[in-house]
Amino acid sequence: MEKNLTTGNIFKTIVYFALPYLLSYFLQTLYGMADLFIIGQFDHVDAITAVSNGSQVMHMLTVIIVGLAMGATVTISRAVGADRKLDAARAIGNTVTLFMAVSILFTLLLLLLVRPIVVLIGIPTEAVTGTTQYLIICFIGIPFITAYNIISSIFRGIGDSKTPMYFVAIACAANIVLDYVFIGFFHMGPSGAALGTTLAQTLSVIIALIFICHRET
Repeated sequence: MEKNLTTGNIFKTIVYFALPYLLSYFLQTLYGMADLFIIGQFDHVDAITAVSNGSQVMHMLTVIIVGLAMGATVTISRAVGADRKLDAARAIGNTVTLFMAVSILFTLLLLLLVRPIVVLIGIPTEAVTGTTQYLIICFIGIPFITAYNIISSIFRGIGDSKTPMYFVAIACAANIVLDYVFIGFFHMGPSGAALGTTLAQTLSVIIALIFICHRET
């Protein structure tokens, strides 16, 4: 999985590394867009408002997680570039331990504050229930969102930006299918949109872990 980015044509290396990186973030933004598009086909304005506002909150949290994970990418890549494999392994272990502990605490805190958050962002009264349901389910899935971004940061730290793109592409496809199942078939509204997003993220993490275990054997 490790790729050497310190040799060869600099421009070509940067482009080959950056394009999958950018596409991965573009695919991540499709989560909220897919939720809105699909729920707009099957549900009323209140549900659309709930998903719209809820997805904005989740996008903000995802950006925070991605930004923090970027620090792990830098630390790992410096160790890999200097051929300090022990330091790279230590950085990976510390990153996983720290971020998973923080994600659990973050989840508990957000679940306790979900009502004040809904009030703070000024949700219309008729959309409060749907937004609250959406956020509760998505907040429960924060450890999986964190896990995906940490796994991606590790891959990018060792010079592989394509593999995380494949993981998020699978998650996006799964999210669309699950949205149609939960929103279109079961008529679960905002809860269905949140459940589809959370399960899709969980699937991407499971696939990533299977891939890692397969490559290590």
